[in-house]
Amino acid sequence: MTGRTFILDTPERKDRCVSVIGRLPLDNKVWDVTVEPHIARRTNSQNTRLWLLHTAAGEHTGYSPEEMHEYSLCRFFGFAEREVKDLFTGEIKTKRVPLKRSSTRNKKEFAQFMEKTEIWYIEEFGVFLGDQ
Repeated sequence: MTGRTFILDTPERKDRCVSVIGRLPLDNKVWDVTVEPHIARRTNSQNTRLWLLHTAAGEHTGYSPEEMHEYSLCRFFGFAEREVKDLFTGEIKTKRVPLKRSSTRNKKEFAQFMEKTEIWYIEEFGVFLGDQ
């Protein structure tokens, strides 16, 4: 059985959650129930805008949108250097790995990351999206 997340923002949703928990069978089963404050994650429109921005910067720099994303993550969240084996040559190389991913940021953190990335792209490459 996969987990179920309830967002309790109305009395009806709270009642539904209590009802589901109340119906859980206890015969030879143990359940984990966690209650914590809800933190809204990034929105689809935020994510779409970020990737449009990376695509525009990539077209300007010659890097792929994915490479631009990794560079911006490292720039703003910091990075660790890891030794990795090149799959083609077998050579050991140093790779920068971001300390945080944008996918785990909440809406506010994601917006701050995107704003800093936009400023960097404007100042460094002259790339911006406008009001898209």
